[in-house]
Amino acid sequence: MSEKTVSSKRPGPAQQRRVIEKAAIDLMASKGTAAVSVSQICQAAGISRDTYYRCFEDKEALIGHLYQHAVNDHIEAVLSGWDVDYSDRAWLHRVFDQTIDAILQQHKVAQFLYREASDPNSTAYEIVQGAYGQVVDRMQRWCQDTQGKKPSREYLQALLMATQWLVQDVIQRGLDPVDVRKAKTAAEQLFYAAFSGLPDEVD
Repeated sequence: MSEKTVSSKRPGPAQQRRVIEKAAIDLMASKGTAAVSVSQICQAAGISRDTYYRCFEDKEALIGHLYQHAVNDHIEAVLSGWDVDYSDRAWLHRVFDQTIDAILQQHKVAQFLYREASDPNSTAYEIVQGAYGQVVDRMQRWCQDTQGKKPSREYLQALLMATQWLVQDVIQRGLDPVDVRKAKTAAEQLFYAAFSGLPDEVD
C-alpha cells in the first residue's frame, strides 16, 4: 500500500507580492501611504515581515511599485484606449459605459489613486497630471482636425476632473447601480455638450 504524501505548496514570490499589494492598497486607500506601516500591511496580508522583505526592499519600494502598476497602469488602461470620436453620441455612451465599469471593478485602486493624487506634492499627482495631459493633447488634436479649432487645455482638463469627481462620488456612495448609471449618463452628457459647442482656444 503506497502512502500518499500531502504537501502544502508554499506560495511563490509573485503570488506573495500580489497579496501584499492588495493588502497595501486596501489600507492606503482609506488611510493614505504615510499612515500605513509595514507591520500593518503584514498583518492585513497575513504574512511575516521576513516574507514582506523578500518581496520588497522597504515600504518605499512597495509604494513605488504601486504607483507604477496600480496607478500608472490603471490610468493608461482607462484613458489611453479610446478610438476617438467625441461627436458621436453612441460612441460616447459606449466609452463611458466601459470606462467607468473598468474603474469600478478596481475601485480600491481608484480610491488609492484619488487619495494620493489629492496632494500636489505627491508622485501620484504627477502621474495623474501626466496621464491627463496626454488625453488633453489627443482631445485638442481631434478638435483641430475635425472642427478647425481647439478649446483651451484648462477647459478640457476641467472635463476630465469633473468625470473623475463623478466616479469618486459613486465609490463613496457604495457603488449603488442606480448611482453608477447616473454617473455614466452625466459623464456622457457632459462630454457631448462640451464637444457639440466647442469654445475657441483661450490664450
